[in-house]
Amino acid sequence: MATSPKRGLVLVADDDPTMRLLMLEMLAQVGLDAIEAEDGVKALACYHSVAPDLVLLDVDMPGMDGFSVCREIRRLETQASVPIIMVTGGDELESVTRAYEAGATDFVSKPINWPILGHRVLYVLRASDAISRLRIADAQHRAVLAAIPDTFFRMNKDGYYLDYEQGHEASSVFSTERCVGHHLSQVLPADIAGHMLEQVQTVLDTQHIRSLDYELPLPGPAPRVRQGEHPAPRPVRHFEARLVATGPDEVLGLVRDISERKRSEEQIRRLAYCDSLTGIPNRQAFLETLEAELARSRKANKKFAVLFMDLDAFKRINDTLGHDVGDHLLKAVSERLRETTRPGDLISRTEAATNLARLGGDEFTILIPDLERVEDALNVAHRVKEAMRRPFLLDAHEIFVTASIGISLYPEDGEDCNSLLKYADTAMYHAKNCGKNNAKLYSSSLTMQIMSHVKLEVGLRKALQNDELYLLYQPQIDVASAQITGFEALVRWRHPERGVISPTEFIPLAEETGLIVPIGEWVLRTACQQAMAWQTAGKPPVRVAVNLSAKQFKDENLMQIVLSVLHDTGLPAELLELELTEGTLMDDARATMATLEQLRGIGVYLSIDDFGTGYSSMNYLKRFDVRALKIDKSFISGLPLDSENAAITRAIIAMAHGLKMAVVAEGVETDAQLVLLEQYGCDMVQGYYLGHPSPPDTIHRMLASQTALAMT
Repeated sequence: MATSPKRGLVLVADDDPTMRLLMLEMLAQVGLDAIEAEDGVKALACYHSVAPDLVLLDVDMPGMDGFSVCREIRRLETQASVPIIMVTGGDELESVTRAYEAGATDFVSKPINWPILGHRVLYVLRASDAISRLRIADAQHRAVLAAIPDTFFRMNKDGYYLDYEQGHEASSVFSTERCVGHHLSQVLPADIAGHMLEQVQTVLDTQHIRSLDYELPLPGPAPRVRQGEHPAPRPVRHFEARLVATGPDEVLGLVRDISERKRSEEQIRRLAYCDSLTGIPNRQAFLETLEAELARSRKANKKFAVLFMDLDAFKRINDTLGHDVGDHLLKAVSERLRETTRPGDLISRTEAATNLARLGGDEFTILIPDLERVEDALNVAHRVKEAMRRPFLLDAHEIFVTASIGISLYPEDGEDCNSLLKYADTAMYHAKNCGKNNAKLYSSSLTMQIMSHVKLEVGLRKALQNDELYLLYQPQIDVASAQITGFEALVRWRHPERGVISPTEFIPLAEETGLIVPIGEWVLRTACQQAMAWQTAGKPPVRVAVNLSAKQFKDENLMQIVLSVLHDTGLPAELLELELTEGTLMDDARATMATLEQLRGIGVYLSIDDFGTGYSSMNYLKRFDVRALKIDKSFISGLPLDSENAAITRAIIAMAHGLKMAVVAEGVETDAQLVLLEQYGCDMVQGYYLGHPSPPDTIHRMLASQTALAMT
């Protein structure tokens, strides 16, 4: 098939050989010759050596990116301006803006519409050729001008139009007759005319092309406004003017209607600043709003607040009901926040949408400008918190959630965006640590607490490898015989700087960070080794009890770990007691049953710890089929005077015996408590009255003493 006659030479610069091949093929289809360069440095060298008629330039290239190449070409140009088409990675506003600022003539976005690429290049070449010929002999080429959709004009250095040719596709906002022979200040608004005259002078002085954007209202009457409505903005058209010197005292101008491009850019901007799931502003939008409010409040000497909200236990909803329900919940939360944070509620003159944003996940922020009192921020937080507590009806599910909110204040807590957002986040985590469903103000002491928390976490991660953890053992006594029947292993941490740290401080941290799993495995192995060591030393076999956390119990490797520990230490399975809380057992009843059945299958002794503080359901106790219940010490501490605790304790013992379970009372501290528990038929007891948590050598002596006593 015969090809069209060649119409120009195009330099194609792209580091992707496939892209270069496709571009060359499309250019050949419309009769264009092309040379190729595989990076920015080679593209610049080709430009100098072959002087192409047009440059097709990819943005992302090694060595020298497309923006830099474009700027360098424009810097080195002495006469005619070669057209440069930039290939950007999508319709991103930032890339398009940077392309024009670098001096690009036009842009093509990826993915490229291949069939029209060659025709688009031809159009740009034709327009460029028209401008070049107009510089030489403008009057000779009116027909060419008439075929081009853009408007052209000639203007002298004083700002008077010498000629004006309206493009046939351009949107006219004023007639051509108003232009020729008139000063541009008679045609354009004063501010635009002044700016354009400055650019004319710059072009003549530097001999470089200059550009400026401006907008003009459409002719005709303003839109009619109904009673009670705010007046709509008057419709405008956006224009781009490019000026080039054609002599010492004249410039040639090309005016393009860029209204459609502006609309596209605005749409891109909306997409860039809008959260795709909820439709409210996203993190980037909030950060820019916060930056603007910071500048405004600093100038006006005003205060404002940043609220940082996080849903409590949102992950559980995703895990149990699925991510679709989670997404629907986030949309519903956003809508409820919109309703709750109306402008009046926010004490703001601006629209609520500018104050509310979703940062990501289940995190939301609210900006409260023009704050007069701290109580105002707390009131908004309280309304938000209460709004979240109302149930959400989603996909036949009634979902209940709560929210934790942190508040930072400008200028008290910080004078930059990062600090204010970080401190609001810090306060939010403090609210969670205080029981969730809370709102807390930031204070400098919180930062110290967070730093201490982080430092403690780092220390805990090193505690295992540095042998800083150790076990104490508290005896369990058979009430009828007063003999030691077993020991509960209790982990302790001897910190190299702080000394012994209470388990109430580091166990929750281990749970939070997941360190409880390796720590729990170490406790299990160490306790079993110690129980075997006592037997090897000739002491009677005793059962050792180890607490299992919820994370350990759900660990898919739990059975393998238990079997490995029993095999490696040689401890019989019946001498290992695993203690679980009611909450752990009830979290997923079906999975719990399967795990308990496996543990019972290998002969491990199972008990429920802290019984009475959770579900206390006889139905579930029958299904779980554990060997023993440990009555929580909170019920024992009031005995014998507290009649209610006495009744609860007696009922638990009776219920457990009815289910053929043994009962252990924790926290026994007086003889009177022991006597009462014996009357109620309690099987075993443990507590300070009977023995403190003690190191292995102390337990060794206790067992030796018991053995000697039994032999007498």
